[in-house]
Amino acid sequence: MSKLEQHLEALSNQKGLQEAGVVWPYLAEWDLVPYLPKFKAPTLQAFDGKGPPNQHVYYFKSQTKNVVSNDAILVCLFIGTLKGIDFEWFMKLPGSSIKYWGDLEKLFLTRFFEDDSKITMPTLLVTRQQKGELVKAFVERFQNMALRCPSGMTQATLVETCRHNLQTHSYLR
Repeated sequence: MSKLEQHLEALSNQKGLQEAGVVWPYLAEWDLVPYLPKFKAPTLQAFDGKGPPNQHVYYFKSQTKNVVSNDAILVCLFIGTLKGIDFEWFMKLPGSSIKYWGDLEKLFLTRFFEDDSKITMPTLLVTRQQKGELVKAFVERFQNMALRCPSGMTQATLVETCRHNLQTHSYLR
């Protein structure tokens, strides 16, 4: 099958999918872009919606910059890092709204903005374990907040504050 025939078949398949209500956010012809011979996709970290989106994009770029510079392949690789509700967000983007890698990067960072609010010592002091929150989850959340806090508190004080902010009897769970 010639490249032209493959292109026409792919476009007709896309048209059929569009008529059925399935629309891809990226350009239809990107499905025809082949990987280079001997291309091996780098191992990329998934985005779970919990970490900083800027960090995810930075990590993605650092892992792909020397491997590929093609927008279609970059977008396809990035799509593979989206999981669960993040992937659902991607699939709900308007058809052909992504024409370049930069379009997806901008849409992603706009949707999953980073909470850049300052963490202060008073914030840490009132950060309590939530009802039903596992001890491990609370300690991780507290630790992440403490790392963003320029409080100057000693490690021993941070540990004591974290322990104090656990719910009563939560150490039994």
